[in-house]
Amino acid sequence: MASNNTAGLTESAAALSEAYSQHAGVLRTWLVAYGIGAPALFLSQDKIWEVLAKSGRLPSIGILFLAGVALQVVLAAVNKSVMWACYYGEMKPAYKDTRRYKLADWLSRQYAIDFVLDLISMGGFGIATYQCFVVLSSSVIA
Repeated sequence: MASNNTAGLTESAAALSEAYSQHAGVLRTWLVAYGIGAPALFLSQDKIWEVLAKSGRLPSIGILFLAGVALQVVLAAVNKSVMWACYYGEMKPAYKDTRRYKLADWLSRQYAIDFVLDLISMGGFGIATYQCFVVLSSSVIA
């Protein structure tokens, strides 16, 4: 939830903030695309769907993909709200005295929240992908 507020930053810090913002957006896009795209691929292929359904692992695979996407969507919504509150505090200085602003300001500086939730999403996608690979490769061998 690192802040993207570049007002008052040095040129170097502003450039780093912009780079962080771009990389964060790209990563979130990739995570959501993978979390939706992989299950869509499985659902669109009858044979793959059939093998996964018969394996008994389909519920856990689905939950892992859905949870990863849900984490990213919730994180994006929280970041959006936090950045709005920080922006509003810059526009209306009296708002900076509210608990909402102070919470938003604190959250905007908590990089670990984004990092940990991204790792959880990637871990869930990795486990789900591995489960698919194991199931599908064993059905080809059998």
